[in-house]
Parts: sequence; C-alpha cells; structure tokens
Amino acid sequence: METLIDKELVSKEEVLALIFELFPWMRQFGVGSLNDYAKAVFSVESNQSECAARRHAMSLLRSWVGTVAQCRGFSAGAVSRFQREIEAAPVLQSGPHLHLLIEPDAFYTHLFSLMGLRARGRKCYISYACSTVKFVERGRKGPAWLQINGDAVNVFGLSRSKMIPYSILGRNSSYRFHLQNVDRPGPDLEAVSCLRELLPADEFQSAAEAIKAANLCLWKRYFDSQVDFLQLDDSDVADLVADHLSDDRSWLRTSLVEDTAFAMRLLVCIDQLADTAWRGWLKNSTHFFWGCIEGRLFPLWLDGAVLRSKGAEDIRVKFSPASLVEALKAGRIVPNLLLMFIVTSLLPGVRVLGGSRHAVYYPLMRWALCEALKNNNRDPQLLNTLSKDERPGVWGHRVISSPCEPFSMLNQLGQGGISTLLDRFGEKSIVEACGPFSSFTQDPLWAELTAAYSFGRIGRNCPQWVFC
Repeated sequence: METLIDKELVSKEEVLALIFELFPWMRQFGVGSLNDYAKAVFSVESNQSECAARRHAMSLLRSWVGTVAQCRGFSAGAVSRFQREIEAAPVLQSGPHLHLLIEPDAFYTHLFSLMGLRARGRKCYISYACSTVKFVERGRKGPAWLQINGDAVNVFGLSRSKMIPYSILGRNSSYRFHLQNVDRPGPDLEAVSCLRELLPADEFQSAAEAIKAANLCLWKRYFDSQVDFLQLDDSDVADLVADHLSDDRSWLRTSLVEDTAFAMRLLVCIDQLADTAWRGWLKNSTHFFWGCIEGRLFPLWLDGAVLRSKGAEDIRVKFSPASLVEALKAGRIVPNLLLMFIVTSLLPGVRVLGGSRHAVYYPLMRWALCEALKNNNRDPQLLNTLSKDERPGVWGHRVISSPCEPFSMLNQLGQGGISTLLDRFGEKSIVEACGPFSSFTQDPLWAELTAAYSFGRIGRNCPQWVFC
C-alpha cells in the first residue's frame, strides 16, 4: 500500500521549473554536467567588505574555526589552512544532519562537496551538521541507525526509551559505538566487524561528539586524506555565539541582544510570512535559542528582557550578553537555526549549501533580517552589504541520489572507490544525478509553493525574494 511518505505530491518537472524561476542562474546546469555545477557552487571569492559588522563577524568566525580545528587535533599548518580558506573562499556545507558519513543522506552530500572542492583545488572542507535532532527521526532512520548489507544496525545500542525523547547533543549519558545488528543477533557479520575496527572505541559525553570523532576516521579512510575535513555542530556554534556576546564590537551583541526592540522586530518580520504564499517555510518555533535539560530540547520565548519556557521545564534566562553566555557555557540553552545562520553566514558573508527546504527558508531568513534592518533604520551599511551578496544560499544537499548503500558499496569498490564514484556521478546532469527528487516531490510545502507559482502568486520578483 502506498504510504503518505512515498506519495508524489508534485512532479519533478514542475519543481524544477519553479527552481529555475527562483534561481535563474541554475538553468544552465539543467543540461550541463554535475561536475560543472559542483565547481560553480564552490566558486566564491573573498569579499573584502567595507562593512564593519561583516569584517568583525568574519574575524570572529576565522578565529573560531581555528580554535575548533585545534581542539580536533589538527596540526598548526592545517589549522591555518582552515582559517585562510574560510576567509578566502567562504563556503559552508550545512545540509546533512549530524550522521555518520556512511549514512546515505550524509554520504552523497559529502561526495558532492568533494567534487566541488577538487574542481577548485581546495584542501580544506568545513561542514556544519545540525545536532539538535533526535536519535530517531522516523522508523529506523536517524543518527542512531545504519543500514549495512540490508540489516538495521543500532549504532549506540540504545533502547527505544533512551532514543525517542533526546537530541544527540545532550550530555546526559556516555556513548560508545555498540553497532548492534537488530536483524541478525549474534556474532558480527564481516561488514559490521570491519566498521567496528574503523570507529573509535572510546566513550564520549554525547552522541554528537562520538559521531564527529568517528567521521574524522571515516573521512581519512574512504574520502580524501589530502583534503582536511572539519565538522561543526550546534555545540560548536554555541561557542561562536558566546564569542560574539563576549565582544562589545559584535553586531550580534550590540544590535540584537542589547536592543530587544530590534530582536522583537526580527521575530515579527518572520511571523508576517504566515500571511503570504511562503507560510510554513520559516516560523518562530523558538526565539533564537532552544532550552536544553539533559538532552531534551524545548522552545523558549522572548518575554520583555527574559527568555523563558512555557512548559513544565521552567527555564528563565535574562536576554543579556552575560546571562546568555553563562547559559550557553552551562549547556542550558542552544542556538536555534536562525541564530546559527546569522553568525556563520549572514553576518560574515559565507555561502551556505543546504537541502530542499533550505533553498527557500534561507532566503526568507535573509529577507526577514533585511526587513527588520529597514524598518528600524538600523545599520544601512550592513543592509547594503547583504543586498550585494552573490548566490548566498545554494542547493547542495541530496543533489546526488542513489539507492546503493554506501558502506557496502565502498568496500566492494575497494581502493579508489571515491574517485570512481566522483567520475560516475560527475558526468551526469543535475536532473539525472538527483534521481526521483523525492525530497522535493513528496514535500507538501513544495507542492503548495508550486501551486502558488502556477497561479502567479510567487515568482522571482516577490518582495520576499529580493535578498535571495
């Protein structure tokens, strides 16, 4: 029986027509090779901006990237390369959630990124992966699950009650890679045994820390040891936000946190989208931060000068730099996606790559910030700088779609497997490489947006699309 999840709500051709309308520069790649598209996505040059807010945000980003890379154990030379490249060629992959690299959504996205990096001759790869996700997203899918040779593998060996309520960034337990085959109990099969030898045997304070450590091993073994890979998640971004709030020159501190009226105006601009054809794409699910207690996340609301919860959790944090830094360091709050993009992309001027929904909600984030700047007559220099950004957000997640299970395929291909895959997919067009386009065609939001486009309610000249 066809399930709702499997049902195509809009055709691939209709969605592509809308994408080419909203992003006309992509039309040329409808027939060109994926190699050409990947190269274009990673073709971005340093923007020596005259905007003080942007320059300072890039300085903080550069310093933060170096600190994280150093903590991950990279050499001094590699740390310097990461810092140089994020400034000279500012691109950040932000599509996949924090999964092991051999999980299909992550694997094929990082394969696409590597295609672009190689085309540009780059030696560093920086990727943000959301870790405010739960262990299980649906069924046996999520950071706690892998499919290996058709079998379901419980990555951390956790019971359902230990997975369902929690996000993987929580430090409420210790985690190690158990790799429990739930379909074939007993001794490890060869593929699981092989994976077990590759992954760290240590215990970690959170599942997110475990996955980041494991991905360094998997990258060096299967992807490209000549390209250094730095994976960032929300716990890392919390440190970057704290850096901003601790710096009295930071735009985030002076114009967002210390000016509550502007913060509220930004939230109002987002709420206004509910009365447009873009409704549902960007919502104030929480105000700038999530509350976090023992790995459970819950929304917070800005009430006057205080962030507070409305449920049983009873968290209250003063909306001031010092109080927010203290709560971030204690892990009581976590930056939400809007705040993450403000500090990693919008302010410093970094192009971000994302998935099917990112293609729409990220331009809407830019619109909301610019609308708030216009209405409050705040920082015309920053507003002008944002309006000149070129291709600030690009579709770069799930561009490659394949039914092949990555880990088994890599072991079958043997040495040089990644190069073989890069050649195989690189010769295809986007239309061929992306397969059934199910992340678009099965999404009710894309179906509604396509219908709105057919009736002329949205298009390239929509007010909300000026800053895409």
